[in-house]
Amino acid sequence: MKIGLLDFGVRSPNINSLAVIEDLVDYAILADHLGYSRFWLAEHHNFDPLAAWLNPEVLLPIIAGATDQIRVGAGGIILSSHSPYRIAYTFKLLNNVFNDRIDLGIAKGYSNRNINSGKSGSQLRITESKEQIEQKLRDNQESLINYLNDEDQLLKEEIVIPPFKGIIPQLWSLTGSFRNFETLAKQGLNISRSLFHFGSDVSYNKDIITEYRELFMTYHGRMPEVSLAFSGACSTDGIRAKKSYENHSYGFIPDNIVGCPSLFHDRLSEYKENYNIDEFIFMNVALDPEERAEGLHLIADTLQLKQ
Repeated sequence: MKIGLLDFGVRSPNINSLAVIEDLVDYAILADHLGYSRFWLAEHHNFDPLAAWLNPEVLLPIIAGATDQIRVGAGGIILSSHSPYRIAYTFKLLNNVFNDRIDLGIAKGYSNRNINSGKSGSQLRITESKEQIEQKLRDNQESLINYLNDEDQLLKEEIVIPPFKGIIPQLWSLTGSFRNFETLAKQGLNISRSLFHFGSDVSYNKDIITEYRELFMTYHGRMPEVSLAFSGACSTDGIRAKKSYENHSYGFIPDNIVGCPSLFHDRLSEYKENYNIDEFIFMNVALDPEERAEGLHLIADTLQLKQ
């Protein structure tokens, strides 16, 4: 069983944003030492005076440079708000600098602010319809895949995404449902299903996962990676974990594992069987850095992540 981590940068309100980044680096180093598989940072542009970051790209080389084994990436980039050319260049270069340890997760959501408009204040508010944003995401995703995979054709057009013939980052689609699976399989995207975002499909759907793996194999001659994202908190007796969940600002999260290490072991073993999933992505809702670190230790020891 493999477990990666997802971080939104949410900490106790008495910790300032720069201290959050310091804790983030320590948290990543600990995760690397304990045998966690991935370390993903979310992009978000909601109004929050305590936000440590909005777009995580600038933090990825810091995290990757401070760790040795763990994969580091965005979970995920709000691609409808970005230039696919720039994203392809940034993540491909990072992946080759850091020895093929960089993940590029693509989020289906959208920012409520038009961050590429060059405007300020209330003018930043998005004016496009949901349908327009979804179409932009589809177009940008197709362009991104082309920039990363069609190097020979791009060369004829005098376009190079450095390094030429370099290794592309591992690509992930972050989703709470099963829409457009055939397109994602053709594009070569691994799948990370969320159980904690509002509106997520929490049913098992093992047959759909099996079908996706078969489609992916047909197109690419290899199996995709499929993970399941969940949220929660872990403490020795479970009491502090429950208090952490109650104090967390993401009160809408529908699915959590909140309690002692044995609960994590039992629930994840159940998920592994029922969802046919080999890897999990954990969003730790504990706000206190010491409690977050303790939770990582307890889970790693219980599940024997480092063998």
